[in-house]
Amino acid sequence: MRIIRNVYLYLVTFVGLVTFIFGAVGIINNVLQHYVFQVDQDYYYTQAIYPGMKGQCAQSYVDPTDTEMKRMIAPTTQEIEICQAAEKEMNKRMNSSNFGRELSVSLAQILIGLPIWLYHWGVIQKEYRRKEDEHESA
Repeated sequence: MRIIRNVYLYLVTFVGLVTFIFGAVGIINNVLQHYVFQVDQDYYYTQAIYPGMKGQCAQSYVDPTDTEMKRMIAPTTQEIEICQAAEKEMNKRMNSSNFGRELSVSLAQILIGLPIWLYHWGVIQKEYRRKEDEHESA
C-alpha cells in the first residue's frame, strides 16, 4: 500500500512541476515575443476581399455576376487599399487577443501547477524527515 502511495505522490508532484514549467515557459515566451523582440505576426492572418478569394488582397477574384464562376476580375486600387487597411486592423486585434489568451493560459498553468507541486512535494519531504527521525531514534 505504501508503494502505491509513494508512486501517486511522486507522479502528481511530477505533473504539477511540469504544468508549472510549461506555464512559466509560456509567459516568458509571450513576454519576449511581445515586448522584447516585438515579433510581427501579421503574415499569419490575411483577409479576402470577396468570399471566393483566398490569400492576399492584391489577387484577382471570381466575378460575382458570372454564373459559371470562370471569369476573373482584378480588384481596383481602392478595393486593395480598403482590404489592406481592414487586414492591418484585423491583425492588430488578432495579435492583441492572441497575446491575452496565451498569457491567461500560461498564468492558469502556473496557478494550478505550483500549488499541486508544492503540496505534494511537501508531503514527500515530511515523510522523508519522519523516516529519518525514526532511523535516528532506533
